[in-house]
Amino acid sequence: MNPTGYACYMRVRVQADKRAEFIGLVLQLKADVARAMPEVGFYEFLATAEPLEFVFMQGFASQAAFQAYADAPFHMAMSAAGWACLDGEPHIEFLTPVEPA
Repeated sequence: MNPTGYACYMRVRVQADKRAEFIGLVLQLKADVARAMPEVGFYEFLATAEPLEFVFMQGFASQAAFQAYADAPFHMAMSAAGWACLDGEPHIEFLTPVEPA
């Protein structure tokens, strides 16, 4: 596992009739990342207590590694379909490691 120098936290809500499609898209994306992107330190896709709400937590070696992920052909190919499944706007935060005081 690579050290994390940049991370992304995203919380989304999906449309009820798009839930299964969204899960399939994201699980395929997660498999593609594991196969093709060793610079991704971790990629977690989690369900919340609310059946239509999900959380992503992704760690990257650097901001450049995040950009490579965002620009990857397999990510670009599923992106529009994934966004079309959402109900409302996602909550996205970009995070960096805490440095000693």
